[in-house]
Amino acid sequence: MAQLARATRSPLSWLLLLFCYALRKAGGDIRVLVPYNSTGVLGGSTTLHCSLTSNENVTITQITWMKKDSGGSHALVAVFHPKKGPNIKEPERVKFLAAQQDLRNASLAISNLSVEDEGIYECQIATFPRGSRSTNAWLKVQARPKNTAEALEPSPTLILQDVAKCISANGHPPGRISWPSNVNGSHREMKEPGSQPGTTTVTSYLSMVPSRQADGKNITCTVEHESLQELDQLLVTLSQPYPPENVSISGYDGNWYVGLTNLTLTCEAHSKPAPDMAGYNWSTNTGDFPNSVKRQGNMLLISTVEDGLNNTVIVCEVTNALGSGQGQVHIIVREKPENMQQNTRLHLGYIFLIVFVLAVVIIIAALYTIRRCRHGRALQSNPSERENVQYSSVNGDCRLNMEPNSTR
Repeated sequence: MAQLARATRSPLSWLLLLFCYALRKAGGDIRVLVPYNSTGVLGGSTTLHCSLTSNENVTITQITWMKKDSGGSHALVAVFHPKKGPNIKEPERVKFLAAQQDLRNASLAISNLSVEDEGIYECQIATFPRGSRSTNAWLKVQARPKNTAEALEPSPTLILQDVAKCISANGHPPGRISWPSNVNGSHREMKEPGSQPGTTTVTSYLSMVPSRQADGKNITCTVEHESLQELDQLLVTLSQPYPPENVSISGYDGNWYVGLTNLTLTCEAHSKPAPDMAGYNWSTNTGDFPNSVKRQGNMLLISTVEDGLNNTVIVCEVTNALGSGQGQVHIIVREKPENMQQNTRLHLGYIFLIVFVLAVVIIIAALYTIRRCRHGRALQSNPSERENVQYSSVNGDCRLNMEPNSTR
């Protein structure tokens, strides 16, 4: 009897299994769809899309939205009942988009978004006779950060210190800050809560040892964020202190001679900050300067060049808050400047030329006068050619006046 009973139940069991399978197969045509996840901006609005697709004429008995927390539990957000209507936790900013007109459209609109709205939502639609179907929708809330960058004024010390900072304020998720890889320095980052709940302010500091090479250099702080269509690149011009470099002395032309007056040597240097007037120190390799030399800040005033300056190395040392540097010039005092010797020879040449020209003129004038005098004596010996003839020499001598015979 037991075996017969088992044999009798066996076909019934198979029929039951086939019936259940058929029901599941038929119910597979009922689905809840979320076409895409949603993204919203902090303070803005967005829509969580959800709809029911079915090849059968089913009756929707309820729409339910729940939010999953990090622990896996569900918090009720909104419920819509065909007869009782909506039941919403925050009706002032959450509402069903079209469920009143079309129960198959279970989309939910959310306004005045906050960071707390971000997360995974479950859209559940209950039907008869197929039961409930559900799916998940992801809502991402973004807060566009405000990005700024500025150079910092380092302290006048040659140590590793912050020289620039880049800030990405009130972003969600936090902004990602980067500096150029070819910058000879390091960077550190700090994060703190932003001014709006759920946002983060990121501050990145660029650090390096101050140097002249970095002073005035343009570098770029780059901020990357999901809300930005392209990278936000911020230009920063560094301001770096550094000790005196490339110290030089100008004003010596290599042609000084004893007695030359009113000369000035100027000490020049690249430094930041610039040294004050007391930051220049003049000295020589031979001791103190002559009385004709006066120190005046970055200038050395020489009223008269003396022989004591010959073969002297003049040194200028420049000092600021970060260090010092020096430059020098070797002074040679000549007996007479080369250009003056050339001018003297040139002047002598001019004088010789003038004397020569004057001598030639005098000789020509003398010869001309002698010739005229001789010609006048020749006229005295020939009366027919003496009439109305008058001569006068250059120097007033050899004067001859002739009158016609008829007038005597």
